[in-house]
Amino acid sequence: MKKRSIHTFTFITVLLIEALSGIVFAAGFQQHMIQKGETLSEIAQKYKVPVKSIIQANSIKSAHRIQTGKMLRIPSETFALKEIMYQVKPGDTLIGIANHHNVDWRVLQRLNRISSPRSLQIGTEIRIPYDVVSGFSDPLRIPLVLTSKYGYRPHPVTGRWRMHDGIDLRAAVGTRVYASKGGRIIFAGRKGGYGKLVGIEHEDNFTTWYGHLSRIRVKVGQIVNQGKVIGLSGNTGISTGPHLHFEIRYKGRSEKPTQYITIP
Repeated sequence: MKKRSIHTFTFITVLLIEALSGIVFAAGFQQHMIQKGETLSEIAQKYKVPVKSIIQANSIKSAHRIQTGKMLRIPSETFALKEIMYQVKPGDTLIGIANHHNVDWRVLQRLNRISSPRSLQIGTEIRIPYDVVSGFSDPLRIPLVLTSKYGYRPHPVTGRWRMHDGIDLRAAVGTRVYASKGGRIIFAGRKGGYGKLVGIEHEDNFTTWYGHLSRIRVKVGQIVNQGKVIGLSGNTGISTGPHLHFEIRYKGRSEKPTQYITIP
């Protein structure tokens, strides 16, 4: 009789611990059911968190194909960009994953309840604490002044309504332009109305683009750290005055930059 009582007590204790763990894990998150016609950008704007935070919190593979009726975990502003999900690949080790993301492997083991760090199952998703510094930073080191917003607008030269895939930031000719995030240079040269343009490829299918530069200080294939000077602002291409055109793209499609950087 005593053994049965002990086993019952132990079972209830385990359930209680797991329940409490679930509460702790869910802390800082809200739930949102996707409505017909809603986009991630609209949902992110509603809750005032970056799109990327929602993508990471729900392991979303395509930001442009979300299912109506699906429940999303929405991180609070405090928890935004605090962790990412990593899918284990052949040859991965916990120590190797930890070193790549600059995290102690013991933290990953505890966070993901991994019993044996030497045996990781391919395809398993691992939660990794995400340093906010690894997010996007300002492309200029001067007070940011928005001169043209993201979205549809009359083109300043042609007057025709068209999509403005980025934002324009006031900057005198010769102002230093910095990599908003570390990555690999995939374009450095002239491109139509953009004038002199630099494109950087980042992790997680993101790219950033810097247009109307007067000078380019990087080359295609070069790896740059966040905060690296990649060029000088200018007035090249189709432009009505000196400024920096800045874009953030996810899987090739433009995102609203002000969801990732703050404009006063």
